[in-house]
Amino acid sequence: MENMIVVAQAAGGAPAAGGSMLGILGPILIFGVMIFFLFRTQRKEAKRRQAMLEAIKVGDKVVTGGGIYGIVATVKEKSYIVKIADNVKVEITKTGVSTVVTEETPAAVEEEKGSRKLPKYDKKDTE
Repeated sequence: MENMIVVAQAAGGAPAAGGSMLGILGPILIFGVMIFFLFRTQRKEAKRRQAMLEAIKVGDKVVTGGGIYGIVATVKEKSYIVKIADNVKVEITKTGVSTVVTEETPAAVEEEKGSRKLPKYDKKDTE
């Protein structure tokens, strides 16, 4: 009887070296794929943003990072002079531009966010 207990313990002891290697390889592989897609997405977004900034010309309507709307009056090497009101112009860096506003922008934003609308409630619904 004692021999059977010893044999059972020996068989159920430490796992084989190959089994532990496969157990570690799976999560590492999944982590590597996630990192690859993360960097790929960031590079794609950076290229899109760079193309947007290079395409800005005089007369384009822009939104700054602070949320100020204005019209580009002058394009410089590293900055823009943006007219935000009558006789008011500010100079912002090129990276300070958040978006270029076009006629299509509101529709494109709606498509990205999805057209989810909040339900309307009557007073009697809340009472």
